[in-house]
Amino acid sequence: MADFSSEGLWDRDGIMMDREDLPISPELSARHLAWCDRYEFNDLYEGKATPSFDLPGFAAEGLAIAKAIKAELPDWTVIYFDEAKAYRTVKTVPRSEVEYEVTGS
Repeated sequence: MADFSSEGLWDRDGIMMDREDLPISPELSARHLAWCDRYEFNDLYEGKATPSFDLPGFAAEGLAIAKAIKAELPDWTVIYFDEAKAYRTVKTVPRSEVEYEVTGS
């Protein structure tokens, strides 16, 4: 899940992880960093996205990255938080509808 000034990675206890601690390829790590930077440089705080920000595209790329992480770490549990769906629903749906386990590619 992307968040301001974060690595976009959390452990099972909800504690932010360092990207360097995730045993993924340098290419995937760079892709994930670029995705986090897209969030950081757009005004999504309090649900105010810049008009040019493609939130559905951002969420789709996030899911693709989560699937790539799962492919590189098949024994890990990878949970994805759908930013676009969460933004649209603004806490009107159960968390389970915007956050779910990635099971494969």
